[in-house]
Amino acid sequence: MPINLSTQIQTISYESFHTLDYQVMGIAFSIHREMGRFWNEKIYQNELSYRCQKAGLDVASEVAIEASHQDFCKSYFIDLLINNAIYELKAARSLTKEHEKQTINYLMLTGLNYAKLLNFRSPSVQYRFVSTNLTPEKRHNFTVIDDDWRNLDEKSIWLKKMLLGLLSDWGAFLEVTLFYDALTYFLGGEDEVLKSIEVCNSMHHIGAQKVHLLSSDVAFKITSITKNEQYYEKHLYRFIQYTSLKAIEWINMNHDKILFKTILKH
Repeated sequence: MPINLSTQIQTISYESFHTLDYQVMGIAFSIHREMGRFWNEKIYQNELSYRCQKAGLDVASEVAIEASHQDFCKSYFIDLLINNAIYELKAARSLTKEHEKQTINYLMLTGLNYAKLLNFRSPSVQYRFVSTNLTPEKRHNFTVIDDDWRNLDEKSIWLKKMLLGLLSDWGAFLEVTLFYDALTYFLGGEDEVLKSIEVCNSMHHIGAQKVHLLSSDVAFKITSITKNEQYYEKHLYRFIQYTSLKAIEWINMNHDKILFKTILKH
């Protein structure tokens, strides 16, 4: 199976989640009051797990999610799965959008709908409710836009075919790093793909920057831009003018719209 979990799960209703969450949050607040705010994530995870189990809840720690395609496999680990609800714990200065994106990614991969982010480092427990109504079926219903894609060579053809294969296995809406990791693996690994290229203008050498290379003069870029795609595209055109690249094969995953576009040097 393309996505596997180390434990069986089933979806729960909104009402069931909030009934459960009232109990879990009460335990989390008591831990924060008694233990304070300066422990690492694992300490809070272990203690929340212990107290929730003691309260009669079904708890699994470090629940593994494996996303695979052919012989590629990437593993993620959910901090706590409590009565089929995801709880992600942090000990950070503040919760961020990246923490939320990570949790949404876990919801997508598991097919669950509700999760909670908890931060124990703040003066009081900081929390965010995270949810999605996207089912695995909806995530596999995506539209491909490829009018401006150019099959420059065999590797360009391979890139598009492979990306569509990954989407067929995993669905859309997932974090782009998963797709980068898979493509990099199939292209021979990071040492073969992530390379420094020279940056120059017409007058002088400016420096070097690493890019993901499909071949010696063609890079590839995967994004999840949901607004102002044209603005991003304009900057890709500006970028390529200062390099020896002849093209960038750009793939943008805007929710259920998958754009394949070739950026050619003028």
